[in-house]
Order: sequence, then structure tokens, then C-alpha cells
Amino acid sequence: MSAMTGRERILATLKGERPDKIGRTESLWSETVWTWQSQGLPAGDMADTFSWDFGGLPGPDMSLMLPPEIIEETSTYVHQRDTNGVERKDWKMESGHTPHWLSHTVNNGADWLAYRDRLTPDAIRLNPTAMETYTHLRDRGRFIHWTSCEAYECAWPVFGQVNIFTMMMEEPETLADVFTRYTDLIISLAQQTLDAGIDFDGAFFYGDVGYRNGLLFSPKIYDALLFPAHQKMCAFFNGLGKPVILHSCGQIKSLIPRFIEAGFSAIQPLEAKCNQDIRELRELHGRQITFFGNMDVRALSGTRDDIRAEVMSKLEASATEGSYIFHSDHSLPPTVSLENYKFALEVLDEFNNQHFGN
Repeated sequence: MSAMTGRERILATLKGERPDKIGRTESLWSETVWTWQSQGLPAGDMADTFSWDFGGLPGPDMSLMLPPEIIEETSTYVHQRDTNGVERKDWKMESGHTPHWLSHTVNNGADWLAYRDRLTPDAIRLNPTAMETYTHLRDRGRFIHWTSCEAYECAWPVFGQVNIFTMMMEEPETLADVFTRYTDLIISLAQQTLDAGIDFDGAFFYGDVGYRNGLLFSPKIYDALLFPAHQKMCAFFNGLGKPVILHSCGQIKSLIPRFIEAGFSAIQPLEAKCNQDIRELRELHGRQITFFGNMDVRALSGTRDDIRAEVMSKLEASATEGSYIFHSDHSLPPTVSLENYKFALEVLDEFNNQHFGN
């Protein structure tokens, strides 16, 4: 098979076809970038340095677009009220640290009714640098994805998790309206992006519905409230021939059949530390969905033997025919050295040479 571009490779993978080799991309903590720079990471585009296949468009503004306010800023945090009306503290130096949520303007169904009409699909929500980014990524031959949070990830920061879980029990009809309105906004903004001449290849949505030991809410609630929104969103993009990837943290393996039914083409990052293993998931689901990630950062932080065992065993069990994209099981912390990451890619290249002849 002749060599594919990153765009061709990922499209083939997401459509269930056999690519020329396993595609790759990665997410790094800011501290990891600084550490790698001290370890000799060259200046320039890391996607070029490591031959990553992906490129994302800057996401739209999915907020209520309320006036923001900086209440206090120090060397370690920003205390602010954001464009969803949420008072919060954001820590500056600790990647992956959840903000400290302090108070919410929108707490329940009555508040939602007062603010929901702010979710208008105005063009101002689209990032003005999107065309420039698109042109650069298309020139590089990468798979370009439209990027946003999905309905639940858009909504829960507005209400706060305690409030939104309470609404699941006490105001499910209102919450169904919340998810529908965010989904309609997603579809409208994506269509505006296409109408502007930015013909992206697929969509990448963030929506964390799990924690370490299981789902944040029951499959029954997912089916009743969120599944219809996911199905509608996927139908729009799939109808245009644009596959949809879902990023969902935590242990979400029990929902994979529903994600397949909703129309997602891939699930990412499949956190290994949450008792998820693509060697087992491939046996359960075959090639119905592309697995994206699951390379345990604890192993990638270890010895070369640890790295080889982790990467090769999972690839041999789940990726010999494709339907897999190489990525960590969330994002790389600074415990993963530049040398270790380079070695992980060497093992990936070895696997590709053995199974794809590239």
C-alpha cells in the first residue's frame, strides 16, 4: 500500500478501512512541554517533529456569553466570574487541575428559562483564526477536526455537577431541553463553519461522563436524556460523511455499545487507570468502533521494557487490522520523558513495519 497522508490515514481508520499504518497524535501537559524543552525538544511544530496525523480547529464559544470579571489574580490562581456566570478559581501552574467552583448564576430549571435564549448561533461565537488554522493544517496534510464540547460538557459547568445531577432526578424534562439546545447550537455553528469554506474532515467532542470507578450517572439516565442529543449530533456530521470522535474521561466502558449506536466512530482516551484495556474491549466490540488511546502513562513513565510491553501487547491484540489510533490514556504528564516518548514511537514504528509494511 502506498503511503497515505495523515488525513487519508485517519479517515480510513475511522471508516473501518485498513490504513497504511496506525495513525498517531498526542496531548501534553504544559509542564511536559517545558520539561521536554529542557531535554532537547526542538523548536517548531510538535506535530511535524513527531509525525502526528491530527490537527484541530479552534473551538467555538459555547458559553452563555455573559460579561466576564476578574475578581482577583495572583501568581498562582485567577479568581474570576466566567462567561457562563460561574465564580471560580483557576490554578495557573498545575495542569489537569479542576477549577475550584465557587458559585453559579444558573442553578436550576427556573434559572435556565431566564438564560437559555442567550444560546443564539451568532457568528461571533466562531473563532476568527479558524480559516488560518484550517489552511495551515490542510497544507500539512493532517486530519482536521471541528472541536467542541458536546451537550453534557457544555451544560454541567453552567449548573455545577451537584445541581445538574439533582436536575437529572427532579427536572429531567428541563435537562432534556438543555441538551437539545446545546446540540442545536453545535450543529448550527458547525454548518456556519462549513459555509465559510472550512471543510473539516470530522468532529472531535469532549464530554466526560465517567470517573475512576464508573459512570457519573446511570445508563438509564444516559439513554433518556443524553443519548438523543448524541444521536442527533452524530447524525448531522455522519450525514456529511464526517466521522465523530468522543473524548470521555473516566470508566465509560459500559456505555460503549450506546456510543456505537449513537453514531460515534471512535472513543478516546480510554483511561487505563480506570480499569479499561483495549485488549479486552476489542474482544467485546470487534471493529465496530475505533479505539483511540489507552497507552498507560504509568508504563510510559517506566523503563524501556515497561514501554515495549505496554505498547506492543496492546497493538498486537487490537490494531493489526487498524481501527486504532495511537495515543496515551489521557495526556502525557512530565513523568514521561522525551526519551521515553520517542521510544514508544519507535515501538509503534516497529509494529507498523511488521504488520503494515511501512
